[in-house]
Amino acid sequence: MTTSAPPAPPGPVSGPVSGLVPDRRWLLTLTVLALLTRLLWVLVIHPPGNYVFSDMGMYVKRATDLAVNGPRDGVRDLAWQAYGTHFLLALPFKLFGAGAPFRAAAVLWGLLGAAVVPLTYLLACRVLPTARLAKVAGVAALLWYPNLSTTGFFLSETPFLCMQLLAVYWLVQVLQSGARAWPAGIAAALTFMLRPQSALFFVLVFGLWLVNVRRLPWVRVKQLLGVAVPLLLALGFSVWRYHSHTGRWDGIAENANMNLTAGRCHNIVTQAFRNKADLKKSEKKNNTNDGRRVSLPGYRTLKQTFPDGHPLGLNPAMGSDTIRFVGYIGDPWIHRSLREECYRRTGVLGQLQYSLVNLSLQWFIARQWPDNSKNHQYFLPVAEVYRYLFIVVVLLPSLVGVGLGLARWRRAPAATLLALCLLTSMILAAVFFGDVRLRTPYDPYALILALLAFHWASERWRARKAST
Repeated sequence: MTTSAPPAPPGPVSGPVSGLVPDRRWLLTLTVLALLTRLLWVLVIHPPGNYVFSDMGMYVKRATDLAVNGPRDGVRDLAWQAYGTHFLLALPFKLFGAGAPFRAAAVLWGLLGAAVVPLTYLLACRVLPTARLAKVAGVAALLWYPNLSTTGFFLSETPFLCMQLLAVYWLVQVLQSGARAWPAGIAAALTFMLRPQSALFFVLVFGLWLVNVRRLPWVRVKQLLGVAVPLLLALGFSVWRYHSHTGRWDGIAENANMNLTAGRCHNIVTQAFRNKADLKKSEKKNNTNDGRRVSLPGYRTLKQTFPDGHPLGLNPAMGSDTIRFVGYIGDPWIHRSLREECYRRTGVLGQLQYSLVNLSLQWFIARQWPDNSKNHQYFLPVAEVYRYLFIVVVLLPSLVGVGLGLARWRRAPAATLLALCLLTSMILAAVFFGDVRLRTPYDPYALILALLAFHWASERWRARKAST
């Protein structure tokens, strides 16, 4: 039988807490089923080695280069994306060979995807008030296709989901009892290496501790160092690595420059050319496939879904959905100039509208990529079912859960920490751009917070019914 801790008293936290005691049999069952389904997915149904194109192809290319040639300085292309994913992918390439079909790497991705399921259940036991709700969260994580789907692609989503979930689980323990600070810091550092934008979440977690410092006497210098030191080391290494490839100290990954420009200018395609002659040739033929090219499927969906001038339409600031320039595609000075022009043309209200559209992409509009690419006739219908399931069943309750978590920052900081996870994803989507694929690593927190909201609503309904 699963036992539960007594309900948290109202008001400030009065002492260390530990949440529900996980049901070991249930945990083992979820773990075994997660391993079976994820390994079956990556080895039989959807081997990621069969889907090496676009972003996946770039990760595999960089991981292969690292495995074969080792670390190299002065290669600017290696600073384009955050390095955590291709560093991780290089490990099985180095140990077992970098040739297709990449089965060892597929197994690694399958194991990372499988770990998400028991971790979600364990985290739910720390946050949710009843054992039944925690079990529901575990089953939902097991059956959640969007996360299963990304396990079948060599993308950052699967390792980021696993590492951030592990970091959040241990950070919750730090907040509740002061335990697991160093493991939380190491997991947080790995999360940062996979996606540097996660730094915003860790800054907000530090803020949560600051406002609760008197209520959490078991979180002191030792715990802060345990979390902060690995993160600062990861930051230092990331900046140094970026400098070793670019000669500059102004970032961690150069694709952030292009992504921010796209989010503030709403262009589908960005093309960079070595000289003016190549640029003019591309403009004359209206060729959007030449040069160094990056496109955003979500914005293409906007253009195909809404007419020009629609509030949720693309409405590119530059008047064209393609931006072309001479230079390297990640040159920060070029992108700063482009964004300044977009700000001038749209104004504050236009930029706020862009942010709303970006969030709408993440929540309502965009289809799950890359499911809508190769073999979409098999996998996209399932992804669409879950997209609508999220919209109808999860989205609004999870937002209510965010409100509950933020409102309970004094007496239930663990729930607040999960709310900050979703808040971070919304801020990033609004500033850059939203997409189902980018949202899915945050879905476990949405599921848990949605269950918290359902429980809150049920308790309020019962209390009102009892009082009448």
